[in-house]
Amino acid sequence: MVKVNFIRDKETLSVDMPVGRTIMEAAKELDLPEIPADCGGCQACGTCHVYIDDVWCDKLKIKEDSLEQSLLEYEQGYIPGKSRLACQIQLDDSLNNVTVKLRKNELL
Repeated sequence: MVKVNFIRDKETLSVDMPVGRTIMEAAKELDLPEIPADCGGCQACGTCHVYIDDVWCDKLKIKEDSLEQSLLEYEQGYIPGKSRLACQIQLDDSLNNVTVKLRKNELL
């Protein structure tokens, strides 16, 4: 199991997920309203946009010229080097205790 931590303001929400799942699926397990994941993880909507915690940025760099980067560049609140789509981060043992920050969703 891989522990995934989500930071919402000063609150940390955590869940243990099997290897092979994604951070988006971890968010859905916690029923986080900040990650509606409208496309179900197809990298088509950007609704699973999260910010990678500073400690994890080097390990979770986005691939340049990727579809994910192209989508994120048009997202409100895009931060180069920190923004990722949670659906594109597959969990493995090296990501145990990974931490991401949730974006504020003005639609909530």
